[in-house]
Amino acid sequence: MSVLTPGASIFVKAFRVAKLTEEGNIVAGAETIATKDGMKLTLTPVMETGADIVNKNANDDIAAMGKAGDKIKYFTVALELAKPDPALEAMCCGGTLVGSTAAALGEPSGLKVVPQETLGSLAKGTYGYRATLFNAFGETPAEADVSATAAATSPENMIVLSGVTMPSGALGVNIYGRTIGQEQFIGSILNIGSQTAGTILAKAVKANTPTKIKVTALTESIQKGTTFQITGDTNTPKVTFKVLAFAAKGTVELEVEANAEVLTEIKTAVIIPVLVDAGTVTPNGAFPTTDSTAGPGENVGYQAPELGPVANPAGVSIEAFSYSYLEGNPSPTQPFWWWAIPRVRYMHIQPRDLTNANTATIMEGQAFQNPNWEKGPSGYYPADTTKAWQRIRCGKQMVPATSYEPTLAVA
Repeated sequence: MSVLTPGASIFVKAFRVAKLTEEGNIVAGAETIATKDGMKLTLTPVMETGADIVNKNANDDIAAMGKAGDKIKYFTVALELAKPDPALEAMCCGGTLVGSTAAALGEPSGLKVVPQETLGSLAKGTYGYRATLFNAFGETPAEADVSATAAATSPENMIVLSGVTMPSGALGVNIYGRTIGQEQFIGSILNIGSQTAGTILAKAVKANTPTKIKVTALTESIQKGTTFQITGDTNTPKVTFKVLAFAAKGTVELEVEANAEVLTEIKTAVIIPVLVDAGTVTPNGAFPTTDSTAGPGENVGYQAPELGPVANPAGVSIEAFSYSYLEGNPSPTQPFWWWAIPRVRYMHIQPRDLTNANTATIMEGQAFQNPNWEKGPSGYYPADTTKAWQRIRCGKQMVPATSYEPTLAVA
């Protein structure tokens, strides 16, 4: 009978994680995740200290003593990943995968360019502008050039840009200008939806002086610095307002300032977000030529589980495949250690540092015995698996295929 010489466990080739039922069985047909992004797997026994009994006589001599052995209650398991893995985090720790398969926004339309002969620093001339839509994933190609002519002979022109149709999912519009055919980025118009100013804004509001506009409950929050005009404004030129403080949904008063004195009362009307090109911003940066706004798919991100309840009480099983090294090289026969932890429960993500370094993920839970794991998600584990963890030597055929992205397979 030949005996294999045990090798040192060096380098981890793969980790595999599988969902469990409440009873500890592999979930039938459930996804498993095999990854090579694992940095480290740590197993730490948690002990219950045995009773330590000492009886002394009146002279303080020990008359009787005894010590019960310490007992292993369970193991703490820490799985460290080289980078965040939304699918693996959700499987181990609960929470929700954030995804989007929405279609690309497509090229925008409707840009309106209106010159005003006051309050700006643009010289007389013709200027061109192009608009793109953007969302959290990217930006669309630009709309065809729209031009306007500033007529004032002295450099006091400004141009108001608005009117781009914003479909559902668009966060806003980027504006490019001023040289026709060579437009570069100037600024953005945020998508604040359709908001109705609910009261009359009286005349004699001074320029650059804080005032408030009542709005029938906001349906979208408005960022500080947002600029807008109000339909029905008969002032000449039309007044542009700048929001002075962030306003959340439901807010009924906007703190604003006007860029010009309000000479004519502004009736109840709709707020129109605009971008004012007064000539003070130097255009910089070309618009994209491809549409990158489509939803990337399922693994866009990860949302933490609800606070309070145990996020994933059924738990998961974790397997690791490490090289069995002999004299500096993998063993020529059965070159891997196959580590099996048949049940890890109550996993949670440990503190995560967002710094000028790699953002690793550390997930920690407790390992318990699980007689129902049997041969694991592969159906091949050839030894008893009823204890908190076990390991055997195996050949390379047992190591799951992995990549730097999650490899999903049906158990």
